[in-house]
Amino acid sequence: MKLTKKNDTKDYSAPWLEKEWLETDGKGGYCSMTVPSCCTRKYHGLLVVPMEKFEGRYVLLSGYEILITDKDGTSVRLDTNQFPGTFHPCGFQYLEKFEKKIFPEWNYKIKDILISIEIFMTQESRVYFKVTNKSKKNNSFKVELSPAISYRNSHVLTLENGDLSFSIDNNSGNLFGMKFYENMPKLYFMTSEKTEFNQKKIWVKNREYVREMERGFSFTEDCYVPGSFTFNLKSGDNIIISAGLATDDYSNAGNINEYLNNVYLKEKIKRDALSKCFADDPEVIRVLKQEARHFLARNRDKNLSIIAGYPWFGEWGRDTMISLNGITACCGKPEEGLEILKAYASYIKDGLLPNTLGGSQGFESYNSIDAGLLYVWAAQLLWQSGENKKEIATYIFPAIEKIIRAYLDGKVPGLRISNNGFPEAGDGNTQLTWMDATVYEKPVTPRNGSPVEITALFYNALKFYLELLSASNMDFDKKALDTAVIIEKNFMKYYFISEGEYLADVVGDSWQDRSLRPNMLFALALPYPLVDVKTGKKIMKVVERELLTSSGLRTLSPSDSRFCSFYHGDGARRDGSYHQGTVWPWLLGIYVDAALFCADKKKVKAAGIEKILLAFLKKHIDNEGIGFVSEIFDGKDPCGGKGTYAQAWSSAEIIRAWEKIKKIKNSS
Repeated sequence: MKLTKKNDTKDYSAPWLEKEWLETDGKGGYCSMTVPSCCTRKYHGLLVVPMEKFEGRYVLLSGYEILITDKDGTSVRLDTNQFPGTFHPCGFQYLEKFEKKIFPEWNYKIKDILISIEIFMTQESRVYFKVTNKSKKNNSFKVELSPAISYRNSHVLTLENGDLSFSIDNNSGNLFGMKFYENMPKLYFMTSEKTEFNQKKIWVKNREYVREMERGFSFTEDCYVPGSFTFNLKSGDNIIISAGLATDDYSNAGNINEYLNNVYLKEKIKRDALSKCFADDPEVIRVLKQEARHFLARNRDKNLSIIAGYPWFGEWGRDTMISLNGITACCGKPEEGLEILKAYASYIKDGLLPNTLGGSQGFESYNSIDAGLLYVWAAQLLWQSGENKKEIATYIFPAIEKIIRAYLDGKVPGLRISNNGFPEAGDGNTQLTWMDATVYEKPVTPRNGSPVEITALFYNALKFYLELLSASNMDFDKKALDTAVIIEKNFMKYYFISEGEYLADVVGDSWQDRSLRPNMLFALALPYPLVDVKTGKKIMKVVERELLTSSGLRTLSPSDSRFCSFYHGDGARRDGSYHQGTVWPWLLGIYVDAALFCADKKKVKAAGIEKILLAFLKKHIDNEGIGFVSEIFDGKDPCGGKGTYAQAWSSAEIIRAWEKIKKIKNSS
């Protein structure tokens, strides 16, 4: 990713403000801003991390005020903030180039002064900020870095308050411990050059976050600036400043200059090696696979997990299972997929997986009837890849059996198996599937009854369970087989809508929800489908006509009176359209599975889908979250990404779809 400033005119409208970059620590923490270093979200900041004894993530270090003074005494600021009606300062006007290659890197030009700034994060949950003087000889300057502090949960904003009481352990040297609130941990800064910290103790008031304004949330914040670090940089010199919580005794780092530069070099070597991975894939796929590592995180239980999306999602069981194979096995790391499955096995309760985990998400819940079944599917895909079969049979099979038995024996809370064999759950006030948006405490898409993807996932889970029993020469499970046979017998009778040639979204004993939605694709896409190829072709024609777009699949047909063309407005309006036509890229994964299942000429179909995927990525991968795929797109004109700018299952399912296409292309 490379952005270069046009030379014809100065742009004072903050270019590239819609483009966001991301660095993570592998523990659920991150740093992220826009390219012009302007915070446009309450979630933006240079150090946003989970903390012991606190739920959710905390924005600790919002950013740095960056003052550059040349040898003639002329001073300019390189940072950018938005205030009511204006940007101040307008540091973006000096930004010549932004590039995300090894690290995110900014190149600024002030007269004859050339400045490079690099930012990266490490697994120690520290953020590193490196400033380099790239000017020619005799172009020295002074740089003054003033940390802007928020110290609040990422979902809320802070204002000037009397509870903040600043103190600092040292006023000079390389190591500075700063305390801001009595009940919160210190923030430690390390500097590669010895310096003094000049105290200011001022509040910068009324910073605005335009994305929060657009989303109908509070959008004004006051940040605290305790003081500044000052350094003199000659041509070729650099300084590194690192910030993080006091999880280690940093005073044992010895020579801090040497320590910080070694961290930089080691991280650069590691990133350089990563940049050479996946060389056989097209560039956009390679970038997508490389950046997928940011979704992997080791949580406070020390378990490997998947972050559902940045900047506001944490660990979600459903998202983790859908994302697992794309982010692990399809990126050459099947052992990490197995490790995640092992970890989630310990969370199973009455056949359910947690929809959300605490820690980075901030709350725990078991209100999902699909996450357990998706766990089985994730294990099945790993099994089919041929990797870790012995370990799956040994460690994962007991978890699968626990899930299946809970469904069959009526142990899943609020769920029963109907006489037709279909899982049936919920009422008009519950949201138990992935279409879980609520407005004014009421589900927008109440899918009580037997949702089509739940029935398909349950049937597939039963068949895979029986397959594993057979492969391990274990006792036959008659109840599981009988239930699968009943589903096979009744599925088309209850779900297929002959006049429309598609599947109902939800059914009951004597009714059908005939909403035309993409959930029906699970009945074709899973390893054990419930629809034959002939019928599948009819269904795919409807899906491709009504739901398929260049950016993913619509969640509702445009011919439906409830269809929402755009995803915008306040929370209630956005949630009201979330699954009512809004396009989701992650659905491209099951679309590819279903389309290739039905295709007579699979290589021809794969080649056509390949063009769609690559065209989408080339247009989008650098448009919002640099190197990522957004959560959602508008239903009518799905051009610009919305929701989270980096969504795990969006990236993962496109990666998995790509690998499936590649396999078919290379088949004899």
